[in-house]
Amino acid sequence: MSRPFLAKTVYWFLFLLAAPVLPGIPGLIQADIFRFQDEKGVVHFTNVPADSKFQLFFKEYEKTKFSTPPKGSSKTFSSRNFNLNSLSQLTPHIDEASQQYGIDPKLIQAVIHVESNFDPQALSPKGAQGLMQLMPQTARDLQVSDVFSPKENINGGTRYLRYLLDLFNQDITLALAAYNAGPEKVNLYRGIPPYQETRTYVQKVIHIYNQLRSRLLSTR
Repeated sequence: MSRPFLAKTVYWFLFLLAAPVLPGIPGLIQADIFRFQDEKGVVHFTNVPADSKFQLFFKEYEKTKFSTPPKGSSKTFSSRNFNLNSLSQLTPHIDEASQQYGIDPKLIQAVIHVESNFDPQALSPKGAQGLMQLMPQTARDLQVSDVFSPKENINGGTRYLRYLLDLFNQDITLALAAYNAGPEKVNLYRGIPPYQETRTYVQKVIHIYNQLRSRLLSTR
């Protein structure tokens, strides 16, 4: 099934519509965003649709609050700061997986940030484990013997992300949606599933990814 590629300019357009954010705190879209693909396959976005052809792409989340997760959950969408010492210890594993699977280390870091907030012992109520929150069956399929080993978990999660990127023609948004909701759901809805959790997840990972890339460029 073919899917149009989203150009880098499209991503920047989306995030130009985001409200200003504090450093380290992912921003939230402050207006509904509508999407339309023309007959040439070009994708258009706007927050003020002038034509009925535009369909709702992102719903306004300005009133959304990221609360503390239920007891026993380590997966969080809170704005708490992560431990920089933990990140420095994980960097060699992130860089190794990045080189092995050809994925930007900043994208891997963004996924880890949202999935576990850099906690190697993270365990979600649904059973997802470790830094990149691998489900037990997924970990077995990826031959990850110790999901709480930072090196093994990052390697397995990055390998799975590589698989999803290849499955969805290198479309980062669809690959991230599949990482959160499962590839079958992305195929079912022919795009990002209409789940607030999944859409918020994709938005947050891409936002953090862009933040990390911007910081890298600013230091050059």
